[in-house]
Amino acid sequence: MPTGSGYYQPIVRVRKLMRLKHWAGGLVVFLVLALPGCRGTYPAEYLGDDPESPSRCFTATGHTISGNFLRYFDAMGGVESLGYPITEPFEQEGRQMQYFEYARLEDHPDDPGGPVVKLSMLGERLGRRQPPLSPSRVPPTLEQSTRYYRQMGHAVSGDFLSYFDQQGALARLGFPIAEPLIVGGKLVQDFQRARLFWHLDHPPGDRVTLEPIGRVYFEAQALDPALLAPITCPPGSEIVRLDVSQVSPSPRSR
Repeated sequence: MPTGSGYYQPIVRVRKLMRLKHWAGGLVVFLVLALPGCRGTYPAEYLGDDPESPSRCFTATGHTISGNFLRYFDAMGGVESLGYPITEPFEQEGRQMQYFEYARLEDHPDDPGGPVVKLSMLGERLGRRQPPLSPSRVPPTLEQSTRYYRQMGHAVSGDFLSYFDQQGALARLGFPIAEPLIVGGKLVQDFQRARLFWHLDHPPGDRVTLEPIGRVYFEAQALDPALLAPITCPPGSEIVRLDVSQVSPSPRSR
């Protein structure tokens, strides 16, 4: 093998280039993570309100969503996922909250590096977590129709699993915190942020619905009913006009 300095010079140059490329790549990653709005995978527009905050008023319930709440609402699927707003934002537990038919949104401007708006874990708050499955009941990992989450010790399967995946899975519903059980004559399964109902009389593919857990939790806290009262749409808001008679109190739990 050649040992002269001429042989090693190309290798040294290549190594220098590789180190430079590695350093530059790391700098790019650092700058991307450090730039406002680029932390993790959370969209930039959730990390701070615009001076001209967008707002949308729903005449169906007489409440308005604005700013980061509205951006998150749209990103999570809007009315189909969270339902209509049933309150205005108000202070609770030291932060701004807004209740929806199927969720509660929390404002977390003090959470460094994390999302400004988060979904409340209302299933957990309602005390619905059950003990994990015993080792003998854990489903086999190769069973495609069932998914076991060791974090909580519970599994999701069948129509519940299909709905879970279609509706955003962990990001929207959280981990399962119980196995399916009968409640009020209906088969349900509880998750950190939701309760799912299964309906035998519904057509295949449409047998799972959401409990209006936002309303359930609002009532469980015995909050002031005046918070549910409709208000006039703010000037400049986008107005979504719907006939109130077309909106039932809990359309997805029927």
